[in-house]
Amino acid sequence: MSKPIKTLLILGCGYVGSKLAQACLAKGINIKATVRHQEAADAFNHRGIHAVVQHNPAFLDSEWLADCDAVLDSIPLSYAEQRQPFETQSSWVKPLIEKLPALKWAGYLSATSVYADSGGHWIDERNTNFSTSSRGVKRLQAEHTWLTSHAPAEVFRLAGIYGDERNIVSKLMAGHYKTVAWQPAHYSNRIHVDDIVAALMAAMQQPKRGRIINLSDDEPCPHVEYVCSLAGMIGAPQPIILSPEEAGEQMSAAYLSFFQDNKRISNQKLHQDLLPQLKYPSFCDAVPILLQHNKEQS
Repeated sequence: MSKPIKTLLILGCGYVGSKLAQACLAKGINIKATVRHQEAADAFNHRGIHAVVQHNPAFLDSEWLADCDAVLDSIPLSYAEQRQPFETQSSWVKPLIEKLPALKWAGYLSATSVYADSGGHWIDERNTNFSTSSRGVKRLQAEHTWLTSHAPAEVFRLAGIYGDERNIVSKLMAGHYKTVAWQPAHYSNRIHVDDIVAALMAAMQQPKRGRIINLSDDEPCPHVEYVCSLAGMIGAPQPIILSPEEAGEQMSAAYLSFFQDNKRISNQKLHQDLLPQLKYPSFCDAVPILLQHNKEQS
């Protein structure tokens, strides 16, 4: 086990980043972060997180970075694409690393969208059948930049993220939720944010340069099965089930693209290297806490 991390820099501190920051603070790890807006920076600063608004990590102040011995790149791809010019990791990872003399660990939050459709077959980290979609290609390029840098970097490929504050409970409760009945059924993959945080905390304690790990739960299932089962568990109206042809007419291409791929993501390496047991092996295990949070917010 390496020496404990003292100060973690979170780039693009959003949903996952804020959850990780909270867990790190509880362990006595200092947090610095970049955010999009001053309002977010102010909110983080009130919580003991030193946050700044900076869109290009290469421009962060050297003195401010000097004590950071770990960095997590959680900059959303959608946000990066909105920036003009489009600032990819290839333009700022190297100059950023040069300002981090104490760096002991670096992580990049990628996505399982880097993998191409597998026809429902299992996919592990050795798979090289990569997606040719724009998002998949850009994710792979970002991964490559981090893994070929001089940083002690590793990559985490995240399945669909859900948690207490980010889930489809309210949409299902509202009724008229639409899903697609693919033939054969298309598998989708997800993971609770608490398990993502636990995996990242474990990785910082047991770093391995060049490691790539899928972060997904134990039970991939077809999206139609997921939403229909969840609706039944929470007492929501059953979703409207569309045929692929109906979905093509009623859903945007961008929205439909999230459900078209058919693949099952293996998390065996996650279990072997970092987390022998997940807090939420299946979405079914998270239903009670999701319902509780939804009621509290109502």
